[in-house]
Amino acid sequence: MAHPFVKFLTERDLIPASAATLLCKSRSFVRQPIGMIAVSHGLLRPDQIDLVLDRQRSHKDQLFGEIAVELGFLTRQQTEMLVRIQELRLAADITETLALAGVCTYEDAVRYLGAFLVRDCEVAAMMLGQA
Repeated sequence: MAHPFVKFLTERDLIPASAATLLCKSRSFVRQPIGMIAVSHGLLRPDQIDLVLDRQRSHKDQLFGEIAVELGFLTRQQTEMLVRIQELRLAADITETLALAGVCTYEDAVRYLGAFLVRDCEVAAMMLGQA
């Protein structure tokens, strides 16, 4: 399944659909685990990650962030922000790949990312009734 940023690009004809298909098939984009992002920002310690992962092994239907909130390691707001950061990093990786593959210029790729992020914030605000 294509990342929302790739869908955004193809739906607006900013990149050809064939480039998006090739991009998705030729490159494996991996989300950085939110636990690692949390550690890099000082929100979690490695031993806390181990505790969350231990519980996750026996509760496979629960997400890492849900368990971290249940254990009191993170707040729901922190978890939501970590997921957004995770998605931003993945979209930035896609941006770099587009530029390096020559699908578009670096400047255009960054501009497209900015438009995607602004649109994403506007959609989130509408869903929360803040628009």
